[in-house]
Amino acid sequence: MCNTGGSPERELTYLTLLQRQRAAAVVLTGGAVESEPHAAAVSAKLRKLAEAGTRVVLCGRPPAADTDAVALTFDNRGGARALTDHLIGLGHRRLGYIAGPEERTTTRHRLEGHRAALEAAGVEEDPRWTVYGRYDRRSGHEATLELLRRDPSLTAIVAANDSVALGACAALRESGLRIPEDVSVAGFDDLPFSVDAVPALTTVRLPLSEAGARAGRIAMGREEAPPGGSLRCGGS
Repeated sequence: MCNTGGSPERELTYLTLLQRQRAAAVVLTGGAVESEPHAAAVSAKLRKLAEAGTRVVLCGRPPAADTDAVALTFDNRGGARALTDHLIGLGHRRLGYIAGPEERTTTRHRLEGHRAALEAAGVEEDPRWTVYGRYDRRSGHEATLELLRRDPSLTAIVAANDSVALGACAALRESGLRIPEDVSVAGFDDLPFSVDAVPALTTVRLPLSEAGARAGRIAMGREEAPPGGSLRCGGS
């Protein structure tokens, strides 16, 4: 088990390590880094793994160009659009957005879905309403305080994931604001701990456990790869 902590350099280091250890299979999870040099380096590592007979499965990240890796992807754009559509349907027109790291594909896709919902509803987006950060609680707390500083009239905050959303809730309470009476908060991923949020957290459920189990079965050769080598896993 190798945890990159979101570091592109660690990702390459661990892929090299697994290659040297002649791993029978590798499952690579999390959003990919979009910078061209890093993407090319990862693709080269994945090709070398495949050439050595290693099964490679990408889970929750887009297909890697020029590799034989199987990709199980999520509809991050569609989920984010549905989430923002829900908030707009409740009457919100001033929505702050806490995004993840700018270089991640997951961040870009979710932000694109959010913006598509705003555009479809005729809501003009203010550049001040988007703040980038990490996928953790502390980032959500800091970003929310920054959003409130930029525009105290925001009525909703859409967070990059549930951890970020919990940080946002804490910052709002510290600022004397009620949830959802003053500001609504929404997350993403439906992580296990989100069920304990008070009030209940509106979020998008991705089939993380199911996708992980399927990735494991494909990696071990217990399940056939999807036609074309890519499959989109649903959410709700």
